[in-house]
Amino acid sequence: MSALQAEVAELQARLQQSEAEKLALQAELENFVRNVSHDLRAPLRHISAYAPLVREMLAEGEDPSACLDTLEQSARNMASMVDALLELSRLARVPMQLGEVPMAQLVAEAQRELATPSAGRAIDWQLPADWPPVRADAGLLRQVWRHLLSNAIKFSRYQAQAQIVLGWERQGDALVFSVQDNGVGFNPAAGGGMFELFQRLHASSEFEGAGVGLALARQIVRRHGGSMSAQGLVGAGCTLRFSLPVA
Repeated sequence: MSALQAEVAELQARLQQSEAEKLALQAELENFVRNVSHDLRAPLRHISAYAPLVREMLAEGEDPSACLDTLEQSARNMASMVDALLELSRLARVPMQLGEVPMAQLVAEAQRELATPSAGRAIDWQLPADWPPVRADAGLLRQVWRHLLSNAIKFSRYQAQAQIVLGWERQGDALVFSVQDNGVGFNPAAGGGMFELFQRLHASSEFEGAGVGLALARQIVRRHGGSMSAQGLVGAGCTLRFSLPVA
């Protein structure tokens, strides 16, 4: 095969790969839009159902406070969903500022930001003695740590002694970082949706949140060329991991 033929073959292979990536991206986008549309309809259903009830109660001289509370909460839920969509869009567009990241400093900053939610809690923090050199966007990576630590703090709140262990290891050409807690854990059969936007594995009456943080964290990690995963069992805690390419 001549050099020209080889070059043509390589270009054809790239085009085929590009088309496959385009189709995969399109399928992912369609699935995302379908899921988000479904989730946004939930607060809209509440608003549509309760607004006529308020009108009837006012006409009959009854106190509509309970219905108004539901309407306000539905509006707040929808507002936070829209904010999450905007943040997800921003993360996909903002240029990354890559540089050597002081990982210990980012973790410490995330812990300070979460001091209020963990105030008064007995939390046993276990951190590595040292961290590997990482090339990333420090501002974005700080958000990843904040979401993961917030998740660990929240779901270990019912433990008399919460334990949150941070670690890292090298696996081939990747550095894998982990956050392990001894909280309520989750059903592995439902864990596949943990990183999807607005997906929750626990009832809102048990734990607050709109199912946003881990989805945003995964998006940031993906932009860095990494991936995110979770491992856990009901009542046996959870371990969240994310990988970054070796600097």
